[in-house]
Amino acid sequence: MTTSLADDLPDPDPRIPRWRLVAIGFVLVLLVGAGTGWLLRPESTDCAAGVKRVEAGDATRCIGLTDGTYPFTTDLRALFRLVEKENREVDQEAARSGGTPYVSVVYLMGMSPGPGDSKNTESVRHELEGAYTAQYEANHARSQGRSPRIKLLLADAGSQPAQSAYTLGQIQARLDRDRIVAVAGLGTSRIDTKGMVARLNSWNIASFGSVITADDLEESDGLVRVAPPNADEAAAAVQYLRSGTYAKAKVLIVKDSNKDDLYTRTLAEKFGAGFPKERLAAPEPMQYDSSKTPLATYFINQMPNLCLERPDVVYFAGRGRDLPDFLAPLAERQCSGSELTVVSGDDTSQVLQADGFNEVKQSLRKGNIKLVYTGLAHPGAWTEAPRFFEATAIAPFLTGGTFRTAFRDDKLDDGQAIMGYDAVRTAVKAIRKAVPLENSNQKIERKDVMQNLSLLYDANAVAGASGWISVKNNGSPMAKAIPIIEIDGTGTTTTRAVVSGNGTGTPYLPKSAHPG
Repeated sequence: MTTSLADDLPDPDPRIPRWRLVAIGFVLVLLVGAGTGWLLRPESTDCAAGVKRVEAGDATRCIGLTDGTYPFTTDLRALFRLVEKENREVDQEAARSGGTPYVSVVYLMGMSPGPGDSKNTESVRHELEGAYTAQYEANHARSQGRSPRIKLLLADAGSQPAQSAYTLGQIQARLDRDRIVAVAGLGTSRIDTKGMVARLNSWNIASFGSVITADDLEESDGLVRVAPPNADEAAAAVQYLRSGTYAKAKVLIVKDSNKDDLYTRTLAEKFGAGFPKERLAAPEPMQYDSSKTPLATYFINQMPNLCLERPDVVYFAGRGRDLPDFLAPLAERQCSGSELTVVSGDDTSQVLQADGFNEVKQSLRKGNIKLVYTGLAHPGAWTEAPRFFEATAIAPFLTGGTFRTAFRDDKLDDGQAIMGYDAVRTAVKAIRKAVPLENSNQKIERKDVMQNLSLLYDANAVAGASGWISVKNNGSPMAKAIPIIEIDGTGTTTTRAVVSGNGTGTPYLPKSAHPG
C-alpha cells in the first residue's frame, strides 16, 4: 500500500470550521508566494532619484545627478544641505506670481576619489564649496545681475567610463525638466574628459572647466577653461627659472609617461620645448610611469643617476600624488650637500591634503630641498599682486564674505575653492549675457549660452578670484595670472610671485584697468 504526505498529517481539528481552514490556507499561499517573489526579485540598484549603484570593477558605488538631497559621501553631507536649501529657495521664488525664473548649472566631477586618483576628498569638497559660493553670490548679490536665478545640480561622474556614461545620461534626461543650460567643473585632464565635453557639446550644453589644464583640450567645441593651459604654466616656470637665483641653474626634467594622463604629458612637452637646451642637465628626461608600481622603489634606484647629472633644479612633470614617493628618496640622495629646488605644476596643490603630506614636509626639512609650483590660485596672490585682482571677485573669500561665513574652518591654500567658484561665476556671466535687457524673464536656451562663449573677452572678460578670465577663440584664458607658490618644511604655502605664460610674463588686465 502506498502512502502520501497527506497520510502523515494529523486529521483536522473537528472543532475548527472548514471555511476557516480554507481561509488560513489561502493566506499561507499568498505569504509563501510573496516571499518567493521577494527572494527572486533582483536587488535594487537605486540609491536615490537620479542616483544609481553602477558596477565598474572594484569601483562600484552610487553615482548620478542630485539637487543636493543625496550626498555622495559623508564628507559632503553638510555642503549638499546648503546647496539643497538654496535650490529650494530658487524653486519657491520661481513659483510666486511674477517670480524670477531660473536655470540650472550642473557641477560635474568624480566626487569620491579612491587610491591612485589625482584628487583627494578634501580638494573635492573645497572645489564644490567654491561652486556653492558662486551660486549663492549669483542669487543674492547684484554684481552679476539678478535674472535668471541659478540652481546648482551636483553630478558624480565616478571614475570609470560606465559610471560617467550613466551620469551623462541623467543629465541628458533632465535637460528640459531642470532647465539645464551649462555644466561646470569636469574633473581633471584625462582622456575621458575630452569625450565628456564632446557629448555635452552634442546636446548644446556649454562646459566650463575649473582645473583642467591639458593643451590637448584646446579647441574642444563648447569648452571654456578658467585655468591656464599647461603651455602657459610651463612658460611661467621657464620664466621663473630664467632670472634671479636660477638664471644659470641646470635643470633635470622628471616626467610621468602615463599615456592616459594628458596633464603630465603636455606639461613635460611644453616645458622641454621652452627651456634653453644648453641648460638641461641631461639630454632626455628621467621617466617613470605612474600606472605601474612601485614608484618609491623606482625613485630610490634613480637617485644615483640624478646625482651624476648634478642638477640645481628638478622640473617634476608629474601628479602631486607621486611627490611623496619622489621626495623621500630625494632627501636621502648622496649629493644632498647642495640645495636642490623642485619645480612642478598646479597638481602639486593636491599634496597639501594627501596622506603623505607629513612625509613631504619631513623630506623638505631634512633633504636640503625647496618645493615650488605654478599654481592655479592662492590667497597670497591677492596681496602679492593686488592690481591683477578685482575687489568684488575676491570679496566672498575675505572676512565676512559668503565662503568665510559658510566654511569658516576651511582653507584656500590648494586653490580648489577659488577655481570652482570661478568656473560657476564664468558660467553665470555667459548665461546672463543671454538675457535681453528689455525682457529679463525670457526663457534661456542652451544654444544662447553656447553662443555667448565667444564673447567672454576684453569688455566682457570675467573678473575671477583667480585673476581676470579673457577667453581666447581656443577656449583658454589669455595671459592668466599664475601664482608661483612655495611649500616649506612646516607645510606653509607662500606666493612668491604672480606671473603669466605670455611673452612679457604680465597677467592680463582689461584695457580699462590699465593705468592711464
